[in-house]
Amino acid sequence: MSRGVVVGADGTLGRLLRSALGYEGVDLRCPDEDALPDASALASSGLVVNAAGPRARPELDWRDYFREHVGVTRAIVRGMRPGAHLIHLSSTAIYGARHRQLEAGALESPLTFPNAGYAVAKHGAELAALAEGRSRGVRVSVLRLSMVYGPGIDSALETLRRLKARGIAFRLGRPEIHHHYLHRDVLVASIRAVAERGPILDAPATLADPFSFTNADLDAVWGSRLPWAVPMPLGLAELAMAGWRRVLSGEPPGTLAALAVLAMDNRYAWQPAFEALGLAAAEFNRARTLTPYLEGRE
Repeated sequence: MSRGVVVGADGTLGRLLRSALGYEGVDLRCPDEDALPDASALASSGLVVNAAGPRARPELDWRDYFREHVGVTRAIVRGMRPGAHLIHLSSTAIYGARHRQLEAGALESPLTFPNAGYAVAKHGAELAALAEGRSRGVRVSVLRLSMVYGPGIDSALETLRRLKARGIAFRLGRPEIHHHYLHRDVLVASIRAVAERGPILDAPATLADPFSFTNADLDAVWGSRLPWAVPMPLGLAELAMAGWRRVLSGEPPGTLAALAVLAMDNRYAWQPAFEALGLAAAEFNRARTLTPYLEGRE
């Protein structure tokens, strides 16, 4: 097996990383909470990227998230050899919906996230990776990803773009709400840097773009000022009451759950990770990442 392996290569992020980094791909599932899957094939690799586990979806409950995220993570570490390096992909969902600027070292608040079961399971998977890694001599780097967007990535932003392409007129409420997401190029560059430098991060690192943007920015490109445009609700209950389940009937599973994050106003401390990994903010500025995506030029 090659130097690098991506677990969860059948998922959106796994496929992206496998292709961009040239790593091997492995798929693992944990259908039984009392029996971990066999991950012994990972023993020959010195570097494993864990991108496994389901996204937030309405048909899943906290037991499903814990079984897959925590169970697969434990299996991965147990399958790796001592001295190997695990890059564990976690989520800023762990910080919850705090609606403010979150400085470096901000406390976790997963129960305030729109899908608390998912966020708590992501936190549990982090702790499992670190605990199993310490006991088995596996080095672990934890990366907390904000919502990833960009070409080939399905996300709340991609849903808005599809709605616009379908001619559905909408407006986003509260123009001042900030969004702080993660372009796919920043994710790939970050993982490449961690893989090359080794586990240089002493604590979970938060990955986000070196800028945030607002609902007003999205409205300017994808929204509508038409009198009959429907305000885009920001909560799952409001979405259902406004009849958006019918409007979004052709969308992929989990679309409604993904749109719930549009109500969040979190902004993250991106500087520590950029400095630790040697990333240049200018290389991933708004003009090179978000603007081409919003304008359909990438």
